Amino acid sequence: MVELFLSVLNMSLTASYVILFVILIRLLLKKAPKVISYALWVVVAFRLIIPFSFESMFSLMPRNMNTVPIPHDIIYQQSPQIDTGIEVVDVFVSESLPAPTIGASVNPLQIYIEIGAYIWILGIIALLVYSLVSVILLKRQLKNAQLIEQNIFEAKDLKTPFVLGLVRPKIYLPVGLNANARSYILLHEQTHIRRKDHIIKILAFLIFIIHWFNPLVWIAFMLMSTDMELSCDEQVLKEMNEDIKKSYANSLLLLATGRHILNGSPLAFGEGNVKGRIKNVLNYKRASFWVLVFSIVIVTAVGIGLMANPKAATIEPTAPKWSLEQIVGADMVELDFASDDVVIFHDYFGLFVYDINSLQIIRSLDLKPLNCHQTQGDNYCDVSVSVDGNTVQLHPMSSENMFIYIVPDNTLQETTYKPMDDPFKSQFVSIEEVINSTKLGNYSHHAVLFDTGEYGYLHTEDGTIGTLSYVRGDMIFRLFDIKEGLSDRRPMIMVNDKIYMDTGKEIPAVK
Repeated sequence: MVELFLSVLNMSLTASYVILFVILIRLLLKKAPKVISYALWVVVAFRLIIPFSFESMFSLMPRNMNTVPIPHDIIYQQSPQIDTGIEVVDVFVSESLPAPTIGASVNPLQIYIEIGAYIWILGIIALLVYSLVSVILLKRQLKNAQLIEQNIFEAKDLKTPFVLGLVRPKIYLPVGLNANARSYILLHEQTHIRRKDHIIKILAFLIFIIHWFNPLVWIAFMLMSTDMELSCDEQVLKEMNEDIKKSYANSLLLLATGRHILNGSPLAFGEGNVKGRIKNVLNYKRASFWVLVFSIVIVTAVGIGLMANPKAATIEPTAPKWSLEQIVGADMVELDFASDDVVIFHDYFGLFVYDINSLQIIRSLDLKPLNCHQTQGDNYCDVSVSVDGNTVQLHPMSSENMFIYIVPDNTLQETTYKPMDDPFKSQFVSIEEVINSTKLGNYSHHAVLFDTGEYGYLHTEDGTIGTLSYVRGDMIFRLFDIKEGLSDRRPMIMVNDKIYMDTGKEIPAVK
């Protein structure tokens, strides 16, 4: 439940920006048909219920905005922090988050999040129960309603018309409406049903109760309901004639003293905001062709732009600086990938791709600018390589973003973190299966078992980069100490723990 709660929080935070953007666009489109504003709320709904999206260079989301600002492993971090992309907010919130207490059996942040999850669930249950109870009470109130025709009923003591039902919606009208008012109001309710607004309102309400803790979602739900009513009024005027504006406004005026009937339930939604609707009806003018086209283009562009995540930022990869005398990290160099042709490994001084056929490093990447040079602690960087060795994924554990390095193209991009589906690391075996554990200080922690039965692993004689080698079976490939001349670049052969240059000739047995 905690995972689900964190996912909802992340979607709600991302959607908050979209809601504010839609409200702004809605103000700019005041003269456009209200159905245009109504359609914009689809984008908000998308962001509130879909935890992922596509990437586009035309995204209107902030470039530095993280769509997963609250990491799912935040309760396990030594220094919990969020990453919304807004530095002031990130610093303020992160400093307020309680860090794990040394020796404590339970992380206090975990307790707070679990309590928040339970409150969230209780809020959802409360709103659902209130809505269902509202419908039950309303149906009791309407038990004496009189059927007029088809799905149209009249009921006493009603001050406002409304639609009730989902599969077979019924229209309830107040008793005593004059012929004109009745025809206009009935057409309005029938338009709601024809446009499936009664279903849309229920779906919107369900989304609303999932995000009930977000005040911007409350505002969005109310504005969406307003746009639904205004666009429905305009549709009625469009179908009939603009000359009925005054008569239609008078019919709405009859409802001015009315109020929503149990508006906690979308199964029975009445006609609210009468004052605003009358004003919109009196000011209504059929939009010109070009205004309509412009509005549609704007809404389509804004909709796609708000649904899309920013395209991964391309970064220029840089080569690291190192020296042969440099000491490898205390945790030893990590072997990330090994095949018959390529070896990929990394440490604090960089990530390297070694080509076995040419006996040289063909790719190198400086990890420090990526904050991926830490080998332990909160800033530890997890490195995963695809099974084909073409893609390297670097994920700083303190960030919800990651870097993707494409080896053949030598390109680097930053994007939202997503675990690699089938990483090569799943094929690793412990070095203890290969080497005596007392010698682990000079060997990589993992080895690769090949189909030939040979093991591949890293080894350094004295802990320096200059002696770092890749060992496969009885072959030794010196990774950095490469001198001029082809003969010096040939691999070594190990026989009875002694190393010989591979000259292509048979090596005599060593006694």
